[in-house]
Amino acid sequence: MANKTLLSVEKREATGKQVAKLRRDDLVPAVIYGREFEPTNVQFSQNEARRVVREAGTHTPVELSLDGKKSTALIKSIDYAPARADITHISFQAVRADEVVTTEVPLVLINEAESAAAKAGLIILPTLEEVEIRAKVSELPEKIEIDATNLAVSEDKLTLADAKLPTGVEIVDYNPEIVIASVWEPAALEAKNAAADKAADEARAKEAEAAATEESTPETPAETAPSEPGEGNEKPAESAE
Repeated sequence: MANKTLLSVEKREATGKQVAKLRRDDLVPAVIYGREFEPTNVQFSQNEARRVVREAGTHTPVELSLDGKKSTALIKSIDYAPARADITHISFQAVRADEVVTTEVPLVLINEAESAAAKAGLIILPTLEEVEIRAKVSELPEKIEIDATNLAVSEDKLTLADAKLPTGVEIVDYNPEIVIASVWEPAALEAKNAAADKAADEARAKEAEAAATEESTPETPAETAPSEPGEGNEKPAESAE
């Protein structure tokens, strides 16, 4: 099970437009809600917000302390200021230890350096960074590890079937054939990346050309139907009170 991250919070009185001043004071507004938890507005410092997001993400239980009372929660959503690293809001879902929840956890390759592929100078390229799992809060793992020791030659692959899941943990929409990582010759991977870059450049060029053509095409004035005799002279209908 993942270790809980600790966070002390205090009740928040500021709401609506008052929240802007809260953020200027380097405080982050948040809300705690849950099946058996009365929705509560809280706040804490920007530094604490960054720490709890860094340590817990959306998969590690957070132990919240409010007015001397503790509760366990998961981060359900994080809002950021546009083009900045500042966190502007966090939503916590209060949960019980025996409650079954769905969340995403990181996939981590281990023993890459010990594989024959790495020793031969081949590149092990991860293709899936996280996976959605279902488990009791008390059994949530911090990550799921996949052993890369047996990767040996180009085009070898690791799939979800190679993931060793802890007891009580299941992958949502499990498909054992989904590729987690694959082995590439350096030259082949470079060629693949170059082809992808070229395709992206060509797509952007076509979009720019289409936009330029659209801007240079004059609009055709809409034809106006001739007015019938007396059209426009009708007396407007009286509205009902």
